[in-house]
Amino acid sequence: MRKKTFIVLILLTFVFEAVMTVNFLQKSAENEQDTVAINHCLKTVEENFGQKEKYPTDMEYALIAPSGEVLFQTSDKTETSVYEAVRKNAAILQVEKDGQVVGTMLFHNDILERIETWRRSLVITVLVSAIVQAILLILYHRSLQKTILKPFSELSSFAERVAGGNLDLPLPMDRKHIFGNFTEAFDLMREEIKKSRKAEKEANDAKKEMVAKLSHDIKTPVASIKSASEFGYELAKEEKVKERFNLINYKADELTILVDNLFQSSVHDATEIQVSPKENDSESVREAILHADYLQKAGEFSIPPCQVFTDKLRLQQAFDNVFINSYKYADTEISVKAWLEGGYLKVAVRDFGPGVTDEEVAVLKEKYKRGKNSEGKEGAGIGLYLTSYFLKEMDGEILITNEDPGLQVLFLIRTV
Repeated sequence: MRKKTFIVLILLTFVFEAVMTVNFLQKSAENEQDTVAINHCLKTVEENFGQKEKYPTDMEYALIAPSGEVLFQTSDKTETSVYEAVRKNAAILQVEKDGQVVGTMLFHNDILERIETWRRSLVITVLVSAIVQAILLILYHRSLQKTILKPFSELSSFAERVAGGNLDLPLPMDRKHIFGNFTEAFDLMREEIKKSRKAEKEANDAKKEMVAKLSHDIKTPVASIKSASEFGYELAKEEKVKERFNLINYKADELTILVDNLFQSSVHDATEIQVSPKENDSESVREAILHADYLQKAGEFSIPPCQVFTDKLRLQQAFDNVFINSYKYADTEISVKAWLEGGYLKVAVRDFGPGVTDEEVAVLKEKYKRGKNSEGKEGAGIGLYLTSYFLKEMDGEILITNEDPGLQVLFLIRTV
């Protein structure tokens, strides 16, 4: 059933009810009796009082004696008591003979019967209208279910399938209902998402292949650097030069591991990088900071002796990321302070550069987020994200705050 047809039929039932109600009210108001006929009947009875055969019989009335006796009655419907006549709003007239009241005429008024008849008719009309409206509503509901509710349910199921990654099953289209064009647009969206997913997969596969090739190509020069540093270490005579060659050798080993991690992270998500913490001496934290600060901008610092729960390689990467960011964006001296508090070894690494805005501080640990001061400088915005991930995997965390001046990264390293 169409919406316009439904509305017209419902309106017609309401109009029918309204007409019947108005008619009922009009009929209820018609309670006046024919006064001319009543007066003529009264005069005839007065003139022929006592002669019943001459009394008018064309009206419904009763003649009552002053004692209450019924002297004459033209119909059984006629009221025989003044109380009943008053209740029905009937005409009540006194009959006089020779100046004396000899009786009372009670004229029948059927207003109550008429009202009751019309009330029944009105009730029946309302009930019939209600039944008709209920049938119309059922028919309209079925129509709505077919043209709106069912298509909408199909759209909801389709959206759930798309959200779940099922992009192969098309959405049936029916242009007869109001969702026809909408379902077509939904199915076009499915096709576009499917194409986009395919292109994304091809791009990821190409990226993985490229990273795999780069990883393989990088290992060869790194091996050469490591070999040269070991040879230089053996030939060096000064202790300071030996330390430099030893640092190059250490970084070459670290670079080899990082290249392997790069390959693994290209195949899997970055958060699948393995972190294997265990009990270590806090001296390993000092060594990680010294190796990360290859420009030696941190100056003197001390680490309280304790046992920490760390993965040495991942902790080294974490400090590397923080120091590289400081070199790149601040290029100032670096302050390193460490203390024990609340089950953690806390290490604060702070530079004295321009820092970032408070809004940017809140998102620096998210993937691919960088501050405005990074414009024109290389970087992917993943360093602090990985640093935060590594520390969490070691039951710790990092806290980034703006200082005056500079930016501070506070390492919370769990103690054992």
